Amino acid sequence: MSSMKTSSGSRRISRGEVEAVLHAFGGGGRAVLLHSKTGEGAPADFVGSHGSIRPFAGSPWDGAHFCAEDWHVIVMADIEGGDASFQHDDAVRIMDGLEVGFTLDGAALPTTRTAIKRFLNPEQFGLQAAYYFQQGRIMAPTDLSMGSHQLEVAVVDASGQQSFQDGITFVIDAPGTGACG
Repeated sequence: MSSMKTSSGSRRISRGEVEAVLHAFGGGGRAVLLHSKTGEGAPADFVGSHGSIRPFAGSPWDGAHFCAEDWHVIVMADIEGGDASFQHDDAVRIMDGLEVGFTLDGAALPTTRTAIKRFLNPEQFGLQAAYYFQQGRIMAPTDLSMGSHQLEVAVVDASGQQSFQDGITFVIDAPGTGACG
């Protein structure tokens, strides 16, 4: 299992950092991270930095260890796009029909959704124009108990069909151990 730490190893993750991940991931946050010599302070999370926990099996978050002293954001992004003619209204039409539901240890996890914004690197997904939202929940250090947790996400489209489902197991380490070391 991997251990998710900040780039400096022992620096704690703040509420502001996880709020930035939730709100700036697909826009300026990615640009800061891509062009920075260090990821520290960049409001994006390509490899599990900055307190994000994304429920994608086989990803860096699957089986990862996180520190009980840090703030976290349980989150996923939806990115929709197409050729250069794809507009904000096209994205809104698709995204407004999506219902994203998270469960944490078998219980529904209330979340919030960000506004639909232009995704600044559509080429990464073979698109010419794209938009995104993120949906998730900011978690205070006291919100996640120490030990193993099961996180799942399901997306239902406008027709009522489940269009996506995934999940991971992650671990919250006690102060002074593992990811808190």
